[in-house]
Amino acid sequence: MTIKQTETEITTWFLQFEGAAKSAILWPEGVQLVEAEIACPELSQFMFRTVGGRWQWFSRLSWSYQQWLEYLTTQQVRTWLLWVKGTPAGYVELLKHTDQSVEIKFFGLLPQFIGQGLGQALADAAVMLAAQWQARKIWLHTCSADHPSALQNYQRAGFSITDIQYSTEALPQLNDPRLLAQSFVYSTLTYHTENAG
Repeated sequence: MTIKQTETEITTWFLQFEGAAKSAILWPEGVQLVEAEIACPELSQFMFRTVGGRWQWFSRLSWSYQQWLEYLTTQQVRTWLLWVKGTPAGYVELLKHTDQSVEIKFFGLLPQFIGQGLGQALADAAVMLAAQWQARKIWLHTCSADHPSALQNYQRAGFSITDIQYSTEALPQLNDPRLLAQSFVYSTLTYHTENAG
């Protein structure tokens, strides 16, 4: 089957945090943010695909199990999961760069948890966690393919635009096989078979 690629004009905004990070986040009852301290490619790939699928995140859809594992074990990546009544509802992935800046690399909620007021608190928590990781600066990027309120939410959380870039991207459509992450599925089976016992 031939998949038709649709070229889309994308605006990407780079933002830097300019405010003072909160010292604590008051979560509603039944909501907690917990660090995933053990590198788990299956979990990180699931969160990336599930949170980002609606917004056509594609940068890691072709990653193999080994690529995920190597990335997660660099000691420069930390991941937190947002839980609502025992259900994973969203996540934050922080990446520390060699200049000691911390990038909020990925951030978002699963579809059924959007619109419940959790996004702003999760953004505040991401900033707080980055600051606690002794970041020289805290930054992120978002784009026009993301949630329509993403840019405004980041600005409300204390971020200011530092750069704007324009590009043309071939974003995945609903029938794009990349969304099935076949490379990851097959490489996971191979990895566990080869490392069994």
